Amino acid sequence: MDSQPISTPITAPRGFVICHAVRTATMLQVVVVSLAVIVATSAVAWDGTVPGWEADITTFINDWPDWLEPAMWALQQVGVLFAPVVAGLIIAWSARRWIYLVPFVLVLPLKLGIEKGLVKQLVERERPFTSLGPEIEVRGTEYEGLAFPSGHTTTAFALAILVCAFLPPKWRPIPIVWAFIVAVARIYYGEHNLLDVFAGAALGTAFAVFLWWAFLNRHVHPDCECAT
Repeated sequence: MDSQPISTPITAPRGFVICHAVRTATMLQVVVVSLAVIVATSAVAWDGTVPGWEADITTFINDWPDWLEPAMWALQQVGVLFAPVVAGLIIAWSARRWIYLVPFVLVLPLKLGIEKGLVKQLVERERPFTSLGPEIEVRGTEYEGLAFPSGHTTTAFALAILVCAFLPPKWRPIPIVWAFIVAVARIYYGEHNLLDVFAGAALGTAFAVFLWWAFLNRHVHPDCECAT
């Protein structure tokens, strides 16, 4: 009697899976555009001054009502330094694939080395309560020192885009919008001017797209439902 071939059932992916790869051309385009944004914003903020149009927008957002403060405080916590590691741990544990944690962890040295160690030292612009003056209301702790670019915004955008690697397209606007709210919250809290968060968003986006391309492309699940 002929033996029948035994078919191996396809195992459904467990937990989070990577749904899409980032093309090399796309990665390069994002990095180039982000670099252009950083150079352009740095050129404006280079001497530490804040042009009138930027001051007007910064002051407008900073003047929003105080009842927004608790929500803004809570939402901006995804911009703290170790937030990507926490998110990466949750995703890696859910999927039981610890390789997923690597790009989230690498956000930290990129942020500290490039954002804080390089760009912040090249563009010496102080925080709004110094660069604009006492009309800026500082909510929470009054941090001193250089403000360009925004570290919270850098981290928030890097985290948001890396999370998008594991989400269906219809859910991806949620982390991106959250990152935008973090940027707005940093202005509302009186910690950053407008161009600080623009540069941070560009830098975080470049970090995340590069890390997605370098570490997550090879792990795209072939049967992922959200790949359609």
